[in-house]
Formats: sequence, structure tokens, C-alpha cells
Amino acid sequence: MATIYADICLFDLDGTLVDTQYASDCAWSNFCNRHKVDPSEIMNSSRFGINSELVRKYFPTLEMEGDEAVRELEYSIAYDYLDSVRLIPGAKKLLIDLNTNSLTKNKFIKQKWAVVTSGSPYLAHMWFRTILREVGAPEVFITASDVTNDKPDPEGYRKGCFELCNLWDCSMKDTKKVVFEDSPQGVRAGRDIGATVIAIKTTFEKSKLFEAGAHYVVSDLTSVHVKKNTFTSSIILDIQDPLTN
Repeated sequence: MATIYADICLFDLDGTLVDTQYASDCAWSNFCNRHKVDPSEIMNSSRFGINSELVRKYFPTLEMEGDEAVRELEYSIAYDYLDSVRLIPGAKKLLIDLNTNSLTKNKFIKQKWAVVTSGSPYLAHMWFRTILREVGAPEVFITASDVTNDKPDPEGYRKGCFELCNLWDCSMKDTKKVVFEDSPQGVRAGRDIGATVIAIKTTFEKSKLFEAGAHYVVSDLTSVHVKKNTFTSSIILDIQDPLTN
């Protein structure tokens, strides 16, 4: 078991807190079939998200604009295939525990954690209105529309850290940060802001995550437990059975 001290936690979303891959694959497959494009050509690329660049690359003769196609795909994921979206095991409990004073059992007025996702604001906020509604969206919520550069650029995590530090009136330099990620790109971004990175082996093999610089790799979030979390103290996280390289 490993123990980590943190002042703030920053979470990726897809593959880290929620599993949307099946819903995304179904939406893309349906879209490809309707527009007579081989789904196998796009599936590997689509694992890195939905964006207008992908649409323009694989559907060059599409009559609708790329942004319109993206909205159609996102709507399909959120409504046609919502029942297939799953929480990563342990995600809800971990977030609820981060929202709760471990001594008084009262809920904090403000959170010590943020979401930093490369996904769109529409889908990202949708998951907190549906399968994560019991947790509720955090005050600091960074999506693709809030940054210029995607991961592995650390812009998103740096922005999330900056906003959390403003919320808690603390120094970015001295703040102990933990990043939760499922991709090598995200791991590198987390390392670049000086965070301890816990990688979840939901999307990539553990070897890829360790190669990217993950400090710890776990199978899912049931391995991560909040040992202590009060208004004035650091968060103490226990990692049970971390995977080895």
C-alpha cells in the first residue's frame, strides 16, 4: 500500500471517472454506416475524442459542417446510448469522500478537486447531470473549450490548478497536487505541472502509463481511498494494491 498527501486533486473524465467508449463506438459506427464510411477506419482515431478535425478527415464529402456533425455525434452518445455509459469502479465513492469532511461527515461548501477533460462541455457536464448527479459537478471544471492546447500540453491542468488555488487562497508552487489519468498524454501533462500522477488502466496497458511517467498505476478507483480529508488539512490518500511495472 502507498500513502499520498495532496492539497488538491485533478481528474480527467473519460476513461478515468466514466467509461463512454462503447457509447462512442456505437455513435461513430451508426454515423459511418449512414454516410457510407468504413467504421474500422475511424475507430482507433475516435478513441481520442470527437472533434471537427476527425469529421473533416474521414468525411470529406459530408454536406453538413464539422461542428454540426460533432453535435450530432455527441447527442447520440448522450441520449441514444446513455444506458451503456458506466462509471469507472470506485469513482463515485472517491468523489463523494473528497466532498466530505472525514471528521465531521459534513459536506464541504467548496471542493478540493476539479475536472480537466479534453472533451466538450456538453458531454462532460452531461455525465454530472446523469450518472454522476449524486456527486454534482465541481466548481472548477475545465473542458476543451477552456484551453487552446490539448494534452499532453499541461495547459488544462495548469488552469485547473490555478483556479483551485484561487478558490482555496493557496500558492500554486507550494500546493501538493494529484492528477488522475487514463492516457499517456494526460500522464505527461500531469507530470509537467509537478503533480503526483495516479494512472487508471482502463484504456491503455500499464507499461504505456509507466513509460509516460505515472507514479502509480491502478486497475480502477476502488484501489484509491480517502484516509483523511478535513477543511484545514491535506487530503491523505491510500492506494491499495498498486500495479507494478
